[in-house]
Amino acid sequence: MKKTILFILIATALLFAGENFKEVEWSEAVELSKKGAIFLDVRTPEEVAEGSVTGALTIPLNELTARHGELPKKKTILVYCRSGKRSAMASGFLSEQGYDVRNVKGGFLSVPPKKVLPHN
Repeated sequence: MKKTILFILIATALLFAGENFKEVEWSEAVELSKKGAIFLDVRTPEEVAEGSVTGALTIPLNELTARHGELPKKKTILVYCRSGKRSAMASGFLSEQGYDVRNVKGGFLSVPPKKVLPHN
Protein backbone atom coordinates (compact mmCIF):
# COMPACT_ATOMS: atom_id res chain seq x y z
CA MET A 1 0.00 0.00 0.00
CA LYS A 2 2.78 2.46 0.94
CA LYS A 3 4.56 1.74 -2.35
CA THR A 4 1.36 2.46 -4.28
CA ILE A 5 0.85 5.78 -2.49
CA LEU A 6 4.48 6.74 -3.05
CA PHE A 7 4.21 5.83 -6.75
CA ILE A 8 1.10 8.00 -7.14
CA LEU A 9 2.82 10.88 -5.34
CA ILE A 10 5.93 10.60 -7.48
CA ALA A 11 3.98 10.26 -10.73
CA THR A 12 1.84 13.29 -9.90
CA ALA A 13 4.83 15.39 -8.92
CA LEU A 14 6.82 14.43 -12.00
CA LEU A 15 3.88 15.27 -14.22
CA PHE A 16 3.78 18.82 -12.90
CA ALA A 17 7.41 19.33 -11.83
CA GLY A 18 8.78 22.76 -12.66
CA GLU A 19 5.41 24.15 -13.71
CA ASN A 20 3.65 24.92 -10.47
CA PHE A 21 6.24 25.88 -7.87
CA LYS A 22 9.32 28.04 -7.62
CA GLU A 23 12.83 26.98 -6.73
CA VAL A 24 14.92 29.12 -4.41
CA GLU A 25 18.50 29.18 -3.20
CA TRP A 26 19.15 28.74 0.52
CA SER A 27 19.87 32.47 0.86
CA GLU A 28 16.38 33.35 -0.40
CA ALA A 29 14.83 30.59 1.72
CA VAL A 30 16.48 32.07 4.82
CA GLU A 31 15.04 35.51 4.01
CA LEU A 32 11.58 34.03 3.43
CA SER A 33 11.77 32.17 6.76
CA LYS A 34 12.50 35.47 8.51
CA LYS A 35 9.20 36.72 7.05
CA GLY A 36 7.21 33.74 8.36
CA ALA A 37 7.77 30.95 5.82
CA ILE A 38 8.36 27.51 7.33
CA PHE A 39 10.85 24.82 6.41
CA LEU A 40 9.60 21.31 5.62
CA ASP A 41 12.11 18.44 5.65
CA VAL A 42 10.89 15.46 3.59
CA ARG A 43 13.86 13.18 4.34
CA THR A 44 13.66 9.90 6.25
CA PRO A 45 13.94 9.91 10.06
CA GLU A 46 17.41 8.38 9.72
CA GLU A 47 18.54 11.28 7.52
CA VAL A 48 17.01 13.87 9.82
CA ALA A 49 18.89 12.34 12.76
CA GLU A 50 22.14 13.26 10.99
CA GLY A 51 21.19 16.96 11.07
CA SER A 52 18.36 19.30 10.17
CA VAL A 53 17.34 22.93 9.99
CA THR A 54 16.31 24.13 13.44
CA GLY A 55 12.54 24.46 13.67
CA ALA A 56 11.81 22.60 10.43
CA LEU A 57 8.71 20.46 10.27
CA THR A 58 9.50 16.89 9.27
CA ILE A 59 7.21 14.76 7.16
CA PRO A 60 8.96 12.02 5.16
CA LEU A 61 8.02 12.02 1.48
CA ASN A 62 6.33 8.63 1.77
CA GLU A 63 3.97 10.04 4.44
CA LEU A 64 3.19 13.34 2.75
CA THR A 65 -0.04 12.32 1.03
CA ALA A 66 -1.52 11.26 4.37
CA ARG A 67 -0.08 14.10 6.46
CA HIS A 68 -0.06 17.22 4.28
CA GLY A 69 -3.07 18.52 6.20
CA GLU A 70 -0.70 19.20 9.11
CA LEU A 71 0.85 22.05 7.10
CA PRO A 72 -0.52 25.59 7.29
CA LYS A 73 -2.00 26.74 3.97
CA LYS A 74 -1.55 30.42 4.84
CA LYS A 75 2.25 30.23 5.04
CA THR A 76 4.90 29.68 2.41
CA ILE A 77 6.40 26.19 2.70
CA LEU A 78 10.15 25.87 2.02
CA VAL A 79 10.69 22.22 1.11
CA TYR A 80 14.04 20.46 1.26
CA CYS A 81 15.44 16.94 1.28
CA ARG A 82 18.99 15.65 0.93
CA SER A 83 19.75 16.80 -2.62
CA GLY A 84 16.58 18.41 -3.99
CA LYS A 85 14.94 15.56 -5.91
CA ARG A 86 12.44 14.37 -3.31
CA SER A 87 11.69 17.94 -2.30
CA ALA A 88 10.84 18.74 -5.94
CA MET A 89 8.37 15.85 -5.93
CA ALA A 90 6.92 17.03 -2.63
CA SER A 91 6.74 20.62 -3.89
CA GLY A 92 4.81 19.53 -6.98
CA PHE A 93 2.35 17.57 -4.88
CA LEU A 94 1.87 20.32 -2.30
CA SER A 95 1.38 22.94 -4.99
CA GLU A 96 -1.36 20.83 -6.51
CA GLN A 97 -3.00 20.73 -3.06
CA GLY A 98 -3.09 24.54 -2.95
CA TYR A 99 0.01 25.31 -0.88
CA ASP A 100 2.40 28.18 -1.59
CA VAL A 101 5.60 26.20 -2.04
CA ARG A 102 9.27 26.85 -2.73
CA ASN A 103 11.67 24.00 -3.44
CA VAL A 104 15.07 24.71 -1.86
CA LYS A 105 17.78 24.00 -4.46
CA GLY A 106 20.51 21.56 -3.55
CA GLY A 107 18.80 20.19 -0.46
CA PHE A 108 20.52 19.69 2.87
CA LEU A 109 23.79 18.95 1.08
CA SER A 110 23.89 22.67 0.23
CA VAL A 111 22.69 24.10 3.55
CA PRO A 112 24.71 27.15 4.61
CA PRO A 113 26.82 27.18 7.77
CA LYS A 114 25.20 27.57 11.18
CA LYS A 115 26.08 31.25 11.34
CA VAL A 116 23.75 31.83 8.36
CA LEU A 117 21.06 29.27 9.12
CA PRO A 118 20.93 27.46 12.46
CA HIS A 119 20.77 23.73 12.04
CA ASN A 120 21.23 20.71 14.26
